[in-house]
Amino acid sequence: MISLEEVRQNILERIPVLPAEEVDLHLAGGRTLARSVQSTDAIPPFDNTAMDGFVVRFEDIAEASEESPVTLPVTAIIEAGMPGDQPLNPGEAMRIYTGAVIPPGGTAVVPFEICQQEGREAVTFTRPAADGAHIRRQGEDVPQGGDVLSAGTRLSPAAIGLLASVGATRVSVYQAPRVAVHSSGNELVPIDSALTPGKIRNSNLYSLCARLNSWGAIAVPRPVLSDDLESIRLGLQETLDEKPDAIITTGGISAGDLDYIREVAREMGEDVHIRKVAMKPGKPLVDGTLGGVPFFGLPGNPAACLVSFEMFVRPALARMEGRKDGMPPMRSGVLAEGCSLGPGQRMRWLRGRAQPDPAGGPDKIDLPTGQGSHLLTGFSTANCLVHVPASETELAAGSSVEYWSLTEEEA
Repeated sequence: MISLEEVRQNILERIPVLPAEEVDLHLAGGRTLARSVQSTDAIPPFDNTAMDGFVVRFEDIAEASEESPVTLPVTAIIEAGMPGDQPLNPGEAMRIYTGAVIPPGGTAVVPFEICQQEGREAVTFTRPAADGAHIRRQGEDVPQGGDVLSAGTRLSPAAIGLLASVGATRVSVYQAPRVAVHSSGNELVPIDSALTPGKIRNSNLYSLCARLNSWGAIAVPRPVLSDDLESIRLGLQETLDEKPDAIITTGGISAGDLDYIREVAREMGEDVHIRKVAMKPGKPLVDGTLGGVPFFGLPGNPAACLVSFEMFVRPALARMEGRKDGMPPMRSGVLAEGCSLGPGQRMRWLRGRAQPDPAGGPDKIDLPTGQGSHLLTGFSTANCLVHVPASETELAAGSSVEYWSLTEEEA
């Protein structure tokens, strides 16, 4: 058997970064910048107020107090969108609304709620204001001509908003990988079919496509590959003709007489490896390239299939997209309840649900029942994979463990 880390490193060495493309900003969410974006404008583009209130020269109310209030005439009203170019003279105040331009001479904003308005013509202050109070300065978010976001940044909703604020209507991002997905096996039937003896529904296709789409890739469902050498050759060639960026198959990679996927992959591919990975679930793996396209032959058992995706396909897709979150940092937690594992020669990944401790301690992790590689019920509510070394046979309640997040990705 070979270690997970060695397999992953071997896979990543052959994974290319996809070319860049320009897309409209509204289509760029979740994509990774291939080229830095600079701003021709300062953001904010002018000094403006963070509050509704009155703009003053701070020194005019420096001595204001409850015992010695200061009253100033209100000489103008400045609303958002107005030029705000009328100077504020010493001994005056102007009414101002959030986002409006600070007029020349204005050095502080006093919120409405701590002022005493004297009709619309005057306002009284009973406390001083600091120089610059409630003023958002020109360029404090983005300086004019400066980098807004650097290459390699994954575009979160806030990042999209930032790019919109500097007028970046189109951006250069790495292409999202198109990933073809085949299930294999004569036992598989469509999910809307009634089950007859010996048949199961093709659930792996749906779970993998859902995971690919949630990751940011483009899932391309392909027909089931039957347990027949020629139909597998034909099916994989037809998929290659569609020019995907990667191909995933499930099933047909163990040592059974009908496990033909690995045989055809080696026949059609380049640098194809048939692995026995030292982890559970997910021992069998086939990886390499078919016609230069990265290929991943994953196990057919549903839980093993998803675990192998996380360990090997997720990091590869991250590299293709220029992302940094293919291998999330291992986190620490403690088990809410103990479990008995029995002896084993492989490290294990247990499905778990991690929740923050309200008291601020380590995350608490529950382990659902049903950890078999063929079971999905516990996996359906899991948000992490708990790492258990091969040497461990018993985990007591409160045991410290490390886990791999299934949900922690770049925002």
